[in-house]
Amino acid sequence: MTKTIPNYLRLHGHHVPADPSVLQEKTPLESFWQSYSDVTGWRVDQKSIQRGEVAILPAVNLHTSERSSEVSVGTLAATRLAESANALAQEMQVNRERMRLQEMELAARAPILGGEAEQKKLSVQISGSLERAVKGSGCQAAAIYLLDEETQQLNCRMTHGLPENRIEQPPRSLRGSRGDLQAMVDGVVAIDDLHAQDSETWSSPEDGYQAAICATIESDGVPVGTLWIFSQTKRTFSVAETTVAELSASEIGDRLKRASSEKQQISELRHEPAQDLAQWQYESLPVGSLVASGWRVDGLLESPRPWATGWHLWDILPDGTLMIVLAEAIEDSVKGAMTAALARAALTAHTGYRHKPADLLQRVSDTLWQSSTSEQLLSLLYARIDPFNGEGEIALAGSLEAVIGNRYGSRSVCSQVSDPLNSSIEVDPVIESFHLQPGETFMAYTQGLAESFSGTLSIKGGLQDAMAKEDQNPLAMLRRQIVNKELSHERGAVTLLRE
Repeated sequence: MTKTIPNYLRLHGHHVPADPSVLQEKTPLESFWQSYSDVTGWRVDQKSIQRGEVAILPAVNLHTSERSSEVSVGTLAATRLAESANALAQEMQVNRERMRLQEMELAARAPILGGEAEQKKLSVQISGSLERAVKGSGCQAAAIYLLDEETQQLNCRMTHGLPENRIEQPPRSLRGSRGDLQAMVDGVVAIDDLHAQDSETWSSPEDGYQAAICATIESDGVPVGTLWIFSQTKRTFSVAETTVAELSASEIGDRLKRASSEKQQISELRHEPAQDLAQWQYESLPVGSLVASGWRVDGLLESPRPWATGWHLWDILPDGTLMIVLAEAIEDSVKGAMTAALARAALTAHTGYRHKPADLLQRVSDTLWQSSTSEQLLSLLYARIDPFNGEGEIALAGSLEAVIGNRYGSRSVCSQVSDPLNSSIEVDPVIESFHLQPGETFMAYTQGLAESFSGTLSIKGGLQDAMAKEDQNPLAMLRRQIVNKELSHERGAVTLLRE
């Protein structure tokens, strides 16, 4: 929960074509599809991809409208290859989007921006600045290059009118980059001919353009990067056009500084004890492992707040049986986090001697009841399993759920609800028995996780898919299915896989 904060901004933007007349190089994906057609004799119907499908057609020569080559690969093999390539392309696009929104850091020793909304807002603002710079100078493309922490490398962080993969290219060295260095000294430099005799000394980031303007981006008077604006034709830039570049670079620097100040204010207002609590919670969670021979356990906990109100736990009891526990406080404030911590301490204290699952819930509830005059409500699921025969028993209070999945399907183990712990002096939990066969996974989860699986997504279906693929970590596979879902409620889960 603690991070080492870098002192530069990682800023990514979408590719926005500035002028259809500008010649754009083929992307790696476009080159692949061309090679696919040349080798297989088939081409992919782009309309089918837009519909979420992959359909192939015979490759055609665009000039003669005839088959450009003989089919060298069968229909089935060509379709499978196209489907795999399309899946990789979609994954690449998702990763680019996440990189653009999530890796937004502020320049000049600024903290990381908090939240996707702030990242997206800053990205849109700076993207607009780039677009206005291109139009105002009569050019076709622009890019922002920001210095790294050691001020040795320049990283491309946002582009306009350039291919998307520019932000994925390695950084270039500031040393020897005459255009960037001179801009940092003079404020702005106009390069009328990038291919003149001394063109190499300018170290232009783009080879396909004839002229450019480079302006320095500053934060608090300190250069943090450069703004390059590219023209496809050789030209002599006017004072008005270089002034547009200077103003655009100044506007970008001001936006970075403003975002840095806002984030710094938020950081100063944070309640430090809450951060300490969050750090303690993170460090006290168990790590997924092989808890016993043939039994693999794992847990998940994600919260939209700095702290969590739930926890998971597993252990081998003195009698040799396995226990797994999932808990979540009803109150979602720091008060709920403290209730959860108290309940965990009570459960740990009461598992050291013989007990039944229902008895353990009663003892934890008694501790909550006696420790405060206010309501400390908690949902708790406690399961105990015999590792030799897979027989288990569950005691549940609150709104948690449990299922068992295998490669053929899944079944609910405990879908009933009852009053949470500490609702009254006497606990009335739901009691269920189950049997876990080899090749099956027991999973308990919170309502927050269940709400993330909506529409075509299903926890039971995802668990079945993981088991069908013999995945040794089904919880991780389920997590990947909701990676792009908004985290509006706390998500918690625990799994026990019998190999």
